[in-house]
Amino acid sequence: MIKGILFDLGGVVAFNHLDEQLDHMAKELKIDADALRELEKIEHEKLVLGKLSVKEFCSSIRNKFELEKDSATLVLIWERIYEETTDLNRDLVRRIIELKKIYKVGLISNIFDITATHHQRQKLFYFFKPVILSCRRGIAKPDIKMFATAIKEMELKGKEVLYIDDSEDHIKVAKEFGMKTVLFEDNTKLFKELKKLKIK
Repeated sequence: MIKGILFDLGGVVAFNHLDEQLDHMAKELKIDADALRELEKIEHEKLVLGKLSVKEFCSSIRNKFELEKDSATLVLIWERIYEETTDLNRDLVRRIIELKKIYKVGLISNIFDITATHHQRQKLFYFFKPVILSCRRGIAKPDIKMFATAIKEMELKGKEVLYIDDSEDHIKVAKEFGMKTVLFEDNTKLFKELKKLKIK
């Protein structure tokens, strides 16, 4: 019997594309987009695990491309671009509010510090408990510890949790805990799957 539902954030609850954000950043700063993406690729794991802040990464951007703008200004540009290129899945959020009345609903995400702060200000995390964020826990999917932490904090067994993600690799790890899973494609398909699982 399903007692809890665990959601991924990016690509499920919020739609955003890092490459698109980097392209916008490169265009605004008049720097090479491929070089910026390569720099991010090198530092990506540190950013996700919270070992490197976006502010520190922006300092690296400033140094590499010899920009006049200071790091704080680059952070503000990053924040604005993230906000402009990210869409909240409002239909799903409304469904989550209803699900919370019956189920434990948690969130698990590989996320940069600045992105986490944005969604915290947005009060998005209010709808989830627990909220497991890679940049604040120092662990990230597909590390099995990320899922173990979520299950422990939900105070449920793996077989009592439904996990929803748009990544097949992350879905595979969740299945190792005996979780039921749904690979997210769009709201219509997700809502049909929830109905099949008799989730109200």
